[in-house]
Amino acid sequence: MDQDTAWWTTVVFAADDHTDLPRYQWIVAAIEQAIDARTVTYGQRLPAERTLAAALCVSRGTVVRAFEELTERGVVERIHGSGTFVRPRPGTPRPIIRHIDSSTEDIGDVIDLSEPAPVGASHLPVIDWGFDPTLCNAGVPARGLPILRHALAAHLTRLGLPTEEDQILVTTGMAEALDLVLRATSAAKRPAVVGAPLWPALRSVVAEHTATTLCLYPDAGGIDPAAVRRALRRTRAAIVLVDVVESGPSGRGTASSRLPRIAAAIEDHTALAIEDLSFLPLAATRDPQARPLAALSARITAIGDLDRVFWSGCGIGWVRTPAPDASLSTASPRIPAPAVSAQVHAARLLDAASPQWFADRYAHLAQQTAHLRAALAELVPSWTVEPATTGDGLWIRLPVVDASTFAHVAARGGVRVAVGRDCVTDGGLREYIRLSAAADTTVLDTAVDRLVEAWATYTRRLAASV
Repeated sequence: MDQDTAWWTTVVFAADDHTDLPRYQWIVAAIEQAIDARTVTYGQRLPAERTLAAALCVSRGTVVRAFEELTERGVVERIHGSGTFVRPRPGTPRPIIRHIDSSTEDIGDVIDLSEPAPVGASHLPVIDWGFDPTLCNAGVPARGLPILRHALAAHLTRLGLPTEEDQILVTTGMAEALDLVLRATSAAKRPAVVGAPLWPALRSVVAEHTATTLCLYPDAGGIDPAAVRRALRRTRAAIVLVDVVESGPSGRGTASSRLPRIAAAIEDHTALAIEDLSFLPLAATRDPQARPLAALSARITAIGDLDRVFWSGCGIGWVRTPAPDASLSTASPRIPAPAVSAQVHAARLLDAASPQWFADRYAHLAQQTAHLRAALAELVPSWTVEPATTGDGLWIRLPVVDASTFAHVAARGGVRVAVGRDCVTDGGLREYIRLSAAADTTVLDTAVDRLVEAWATYTRRLAASV
């Protein structure tokens, strides 16, 4: 089977949506659906009848009958000596596809859907954005401004994790928080067990500091306690990194009934346990049972950032240790501290964000995610959107072997996406991408249009490469 035929069987005929139809009608329906989704574009050549019949394990007569049906409907045209080609249907305008591959095209307004933090700030609580530098004449403590550490401690306490100000250390982001913890605990080149997928920034830190990593993929109930226990026993891991709130970008929260068993598995081993709580303030508004794993075990260090909750301009991350830890204070000078003004504004945002604000924000993100899901289902039905129980984006499986090439095409078309293989350490999830839904509706609609155009360009390139 040549590459062109392999693409048709993998992308166009892989779905089983029409398996209840006669075989020739199944071929007709699959091709029409691919054209409607712009997976197959006008002027594209269909595989030869004998070649396609062999690839689909049907008779040549079945393919001939399907092509004849498509010809009668005006979907394709058969040119003697050249082949069968897709053509515009009667009354259907030919879509305008931008030449993404053109070197003269300049997409100035790139939409970044690879990060979950919203780039806009219009949704933020009303605060005083003024800043008086004379308020900090006494200097800035290495652990962060007392006003911010106090606000973070109160914030985590409200979320079910009793915290004192002295347990908090402020960083410039979540990846920096993880890096600080691993450096302070001399965790370099030790084995690790991580809940997968990770955010790419965290994955980079894990890959830098650990020798070998075992990824734990969530099931329908999130992280499996038995899998955690087996992994710790088998690898004798020195580091455990989990996110029970949404299991990383997959958006599957871990059932509350599993949390005590996960905590017990960690308690039974000597591994350094780290928990990402960035999304907990939003997830807790949907599920009152959601709670930090760190509340069940004094062995767990919690990390997070405020960018995910508020906006990408915060630049504030944090570490919450089970008890005041001098080793973190010693290691903290190696990590750049956030600007004083950023710390003041972050403290004010935490104080101003009421439970109702978090509930409204989560409802808005859920609405945006549903809107993005519906748009993709209509325009690119060949993409498979994975189910999620929480989160603010979509985890999508593309009908390709490796999604990274499509990500490059999409970036040239003006949209950045997260690639699955960049979220794991074991080489998996190569066919996946992740799209954030944190942007406004108009921005998401523009991004979807660009992704559809990028997919048309990408699939056309695949079909042409033999």
